[in-house]
Amino acid sequence: KEEATFTNNRGKGLKEFILTPSQKELVNKIRANVITFVDAEAGTGKSSAVLHHFCQEYLLDKQKQIIVIRTPVEAGPDKVGFLPNDLASKCAPHFASSKALLEQFLGKGVVETDMDHRIFFKVPNFCLGATYDNALILIDEAQQIQPIILKLLLERIGINTTVVVTGCSSQLYIKDKDRNALADAIKRFFVSSESGKKAKYKDMAFHEFDLEECHRADVVKDVIRGYRDV
Repeated sequence: KEEATFTNNRGKGLKEFILTPSQKELVNKIRANVITFVDAEAGTGKSSAVLHHFCQEYLLDKQKQIIVIRTPVEAGPDKVGFLPNDLASKCAPHFASSKALLEQFLGKGVVETDMDHRIFFKVPNFCLGATYDNALILIDEAQQIQPIILKLLLERIGINTTVVVTGCSSQLYIKDKDRNALADAIKRFFVSSESGKKAKYKDMAFHEFDLEECHRADVVKDVIRGYRDV
C-alpha cells in the first residue's frame, strides 16, 4: 500500500490536523497492514492519529464505515450504580472522546447524519456473529478487554477492512487478572528484537509512542513515571 501523504486535499471536507513524526509513522503502518496494535501512554495522540486517518479514508470511499468498539468498564471499585434509559444513553459517556474527535475532523453535522448509518459505536457483546466488510475499526482501550473477547472481535474482520487496536497495557484501572487483552495480544503476535517488536504473521504491525510525546501538561509525564516506576 502507498505511504501516507498527509495532505488535507486527500479527503474533501476533512478538517486539518498536523501529525507528529510518530503519528505519521503509525498511519503508514495502518495503511500497510490489516491489524495494527498500538501501546501508548495516555495523551500521546494515538486515538487522534487513528481517527484522523480513518476519517480521511471515510471521505474518499463512500462504502467505508467507521466502527469504534469499546468495553464500558468503570474505573476501580467505585460504582455509579444503575443508569436509566437505553443502551446508547448508558454507553454514550464511554464513547464521548471518540465522538468529539470525529466531530472535530468531520464536523458535527456529518457525524450526526451518519451515526448508525456509516458511523457506529459498539460494545463487544453486540459484535458476536457479525462480519465487518469495508470497515475502519478502532478497538479502543483494549487493555480493559478480556483476551477471549479481543479474539472474538478480531475474528469479525471481513473483506477490505482495517483494524487498529489501541490502549495502554499498564493503564488497567480494575483488579481483574482476566483482562488486558492488549498485553496478551502483543505477546501472541510479536517477538522482541533489537529493533523492537517483530510481527510473527503478515499484515500485522506494532507501534509504540514514547512518553515524551504526551501532549498533556508536563506534570502528567511525571505522574505516569511515578506510578510506572514503583
